[in-house]
Amino acid sequence: MLSRASAIQIRASRGISRGRGFQLPTIVVGLAIAVIASFTVMPLSVDEVASASPTTTVTTIASELNVHAINGAQYGVHAPIHVLTFTGSQYSLAIDLANHEIDGGEETPSSMCRSTVDCVAAVNGDFYDVTHKGKPDPGDEVGGIIQNCVLLHTPEISHQQVDLDGRQVNDGLNWSVSVDVNGVNVPITAINQELPMSYVNVNLPLAGTLLFTTQYALRIPSGAGRLTYEFIQVNGTTSPTTSPTTSPTTSPTTSPTTSPTTSPTTSPTTINTTTELELVAQTTNAVRVPANHVFISAPTGSTLATLQVGNTVTMTTTSSAGCNNIGGHPILLNDGAVVPISPSDIYMDQKYARTVIGWTQSGQTVIMIVAGTDDKSGATGHQLVMLLQSLNVVTALDLDGGDSTALYANGHIYYHAGRAERPVSTGLLVVRSP
Repeated sequence: MLSRASAIQIRASRGISRGRGFQLPTIVVGLAIAVIASFTVMPLSVDEVASASPTTTVTTIASELNVHAINGAQYGVHAPIHVLTFTGSQYSLAIDLANHEIDGGEETPSSMCRSTVDCVAAVNGDFYDVTHKGKPDPGDEVGGIIQNCVLLHTPEISHQQVDLDGRQVNDGLNWSVSVDVNGVNVPITAINQELPMSYVNVNLPLAGTLLFTTQYALRIPSGAGRLTYEFIQVNGTTSPTTSPTTSPTTSPTTSPTTSPTTSPTTSPTTINTTTELELVAQTTNAVRVPANHVFISAPTGSTLATLQVGNTVTMTTTSSAGCNNIGGHPILLNDGAVVPISPSDIYMDQKYARTVIGWTQSGQTVIMIVAGTDDKSGATGHQLVMLLQSLNVVTALDLDGGDSTALYANGHIYYHAGRAERPVSTGLLVVRSP
């Protein structure tokens, strides 16, 4: 989906141009950004929408959760638009992974929901890169992923993120993982990803100190001049000294400011904790990570080379990004302010099917999907902003779009952009709270 050059190329999910990965237009990082003009938009209530369009429906799935069809013609959007909303504590957002693994392939949002207890609705999640079947990195996630306080994946590139519990958007994922090796601090470059990503015309050598946990579905990468250290997790302990000092406090569901309580079975990359790891083996082979193990791939001769089998190290994971965080592009609204969209971001300048997650000032969660055909119909970034403002949304992040766009709710596919619901890498679920 994305290259590491100064011109970042975001490729939408497999099959936007059916049968192959589709390359979205170049987004130039660091260029001057044109400010979006201020919009004066009257809020669009459900009753007003119903009178504007004879096909408008308001479906109540359960108490406090609804699906609305709205009319966006006054903003130049003539494609169907569906909005899912909920308030209160009866429902919450959850992140799911295809087959419950990092780089675990692809799965439709409806399948993710049906296999998740108490799930009532689902949409597609973050952008991802797809290679042909049998090649490395099927469904390679692009952005960072923190799920249930566990840091599962670090951003492949500079990528926007959303803290689902704190209802906040950020330009990147705040995270840090380091290993104390006999008093020497070894920073981890990436978690559960290969560096660099293997894209067309990008053939850079494997680099960095890479950490892999059980959730990684593929064999860990191997290469000349590298050695992989296999650790077993000894225990996990709370580390109050590494707790974030600026945790969000914008809602009752905001992530706690204290570190999660851990146990010997806690994931080794649970945020704001430390864990003890014991070295059990070394290898140059590409292997899968067994349960309760942590693999670290590093250049030959690194500080890790001073370890012997049986030695222990301490790993510390920190983040103030909240316990459930997923990526997207770009941020559309941030606490009521319209976020400028780069004029070079052709993907947002053209009409596409869209999926957006956002919140109103009162705390209502809004998931909006816009139907469309690539480069022909749907909504531009500016039109998305106007639609969101009409719904009183003050904070919003654009998720993957194009043919990935889909809304599943209460056993019904309300919309999917392709000939069939497309399997994706990550999904955003609405689950009924216990």
